[in-house]
Amino acid sequence: MPQRDATTTAHAALRTACAPLGAGLVLLACGIMGPANAVIITVSDNAGTSNYALSLQVGSAAGTDTVQFNVTGNNAGLTPTAVTGSPAIDISVTPVRPIVSSEVARPVTLRVDSGTGLICQSSSCGSTIIPFSKISWTVSNSSGSAAGDIQNGQFSGANNQQLANFNANANVCSIPIIVLCLGTWTYQSRNLSATRLTFRYANDTFYPAGTYLGTVYFTASME
Repeated sequence: MPQRDATTTAHAALRTACAPLGAGLVLLACGIMGPANAVIITVSDNAGTSNYALSLQVGSAAGTDTVQFNVTGNNAGLTPTAVTGSPAIDISVTPVRPIVSSEVARPVTLRVDSGTGLICQSSSCGSTIIPFSKISWTVSNSSGSAAGDIQNGQFSGANNQQLANFNANANVCSIPIIVLCLGTWTYQSRNLSATRLTFRYANDTFYPAGTYLGTVYFTASME
């Protein structure tokens, strides 16, 4: 019987982990846009003696986080300024892979889909859609660009915008006793740990007053 290469099998079997983030933009009104929860999705493959897994967390422990922007008062007039949204969102991407003597790299990529835009939810703004390119972010707790972590930026309005990319080279044993970390034991690899994004709405274009809602989707993948 021909042997299957466990690494190749895991490579083919690993799919993506995807988590949504809701962005609510309130113009000339204050409102609660929903609970501040998030999503954790883990995709794993156990092929033969190989154990691969990929976990993506956007925000808190369950549901979908909602970031709210309130554009009121002077910010809705002739001299608007950018508006900071709340809450800030933590993003974590955690790949797990077995240790191998060849130390084969397993690229991990985080992308975001912001193609739909923020759609008017009230009669006052009709069919107006605000593009997600009007929303930017600043990061804290980032490992930096050299480590492939998320950097300051803004949504492009594309469906596959890359935010982070790093190699999941196994370097830390997940078992505290090193003698147990030989053979087929799974190792914790490099990860993106709780990089915090604080969002800002540019507020540089006049849109009809009303409530606008949109959702972006973060997708993590391991090759």
